[in-house]
Amino acid sequence: MAAPEIEVLDPVQAEPATALALYDPIEAGLAELREAGAEAFDVKTTAGNKAAREFVQRCVGTRTATEEAYTNWNRPLLAWQKRNRDKRDEIVAAVKAIEQPVKELVDAEQKRKDEERIEKARVESARISAHQACLNAIAMLPRDYLSASVADVTAAISDLESPEYLGQREWEEYADQAKEAVATALATLRVHLENAKAREELAAMKAQQEAEAAARRAEEAKAEAERKRVARIKDRVHAIEMAASTCIGLGVKQIQQRIDGLAAEAADDFAEFQAEAGAAIQSALGNLNTMLDAAREKEEQVRQRAADQAELQALRDAEAKRKREAAEAEQRRIDDERAAEEKRQADERAAEAKRQAVARAAEEQREREAAAARQREQQAAEAAAQRVREQAGTLLALLIEARQHVGDTDLAARIDAAIAATTGEAA
Repeated sequence: MAAPEIEVLDPVQAEPATALALYDPIEAGLAELREAGAEAFDVKTTAGNKAAREFVQRCVGTRTATEEAYTNWNRPLLAWQKRNRDKRDEIVAAVKAIEQPVKELVDAEQKRKDEERIEKARVESARISAHQACLNAIAMLPRDYLSASVADVTAAISDLESPEYLGQREWEEYADQAKEAVATALATLRVHLENAKAREELAAMKAQQEAEAAARRAEEAKAEAERKRVARIKDRVHAIEMAASTCIGLGVKQIQQRIDGLAAEAADDFAEFQAEAGAAIQSALGNLNTMLDAAREKEEQVRQRAADQAELQALRDAEAKRKREAAEAEQRRIDDERAAEEKRQADERAAEAKRQAVARAAEEQREREAAAARQREQQAAEAAAQRVREQAGTLLALLIEARQHVGDTDLAARIDAAIAATTGEAA
């Protein structure tokens, strides 16, 4: 179906000459304003100040008239533009309403085609990825058998060589690559098989050598254990023989413990050395009993001396304690008197400090109150001065304006004098 012809409106032609003609009467007065503004206004005099103010009012009136002329001319143009924008929006909305159903059909068909193309690409990519993953698995298979046993490598080779291995899936255009991958994997696995055989032969040889070495170590350990057993028995017999010499200088308790320990020894525990052990035990017990009697007598003498010394020391300690307690009592008395005097002096100093603190606080309070009063007075004066400064200009303008309505009287003279004093002019 042929598209209908659409009429496009011609652009609106502006009328600059007509619009600018609105400003001709106003612009005609600019020359007068320039000529009047070129003159210097002596605003310090009453007449000059008045003339300057009147000139400013003329300028303001000219600007206001210019703005009003433009607004009056532009208002119908704005309304006409709004009507045109509304009509444009109405036509565009109608065209979109006609266009949208057809555009949606076109977009839906394009979307269906895009989704169909994407799905086909996805299926093809998945098929290729599956083949490549299987090829990669075959290529990576020998890595799992780098350190495997002969039996495991042989089983893997047998599995790859069977016709069923490649027949598990349909390889399509990748059939030749699959056969090459299996051939490469088989070659690598056969190398692994030779390596596995060499490893297992070496391991068997090492195991035999280690077994022989373990047997030798066991025999040597047995001989060493026998040597250590005999040495321990001989060391025990020698220790029994030296028992008396090791207790020289010990007390009754330690000697008695050694005698009890020897009495508990049994000659049968010394195996082939029981005769030597029995003789050594009897000899050592005789010597230790003699040493025990001597130690008991010595300890009794020591106890007696210690008791005498303790009694003498107790007398000395009692005398020293009496003297110490007397000295401590005297020192406490002196300390109490000193503490009482120090407390009295401290109380006096505290009372004097408190009195001075109260006096200082009162003086500081008086100074703060006086400062606050001075500050309030200063703030009030500044506020009054500020109010005067803020109203000075207004009052002066009103005074100058009022002067024109006062005749040559005494009041007029006083007004002139006030204006002259404020502006700094001669009256």
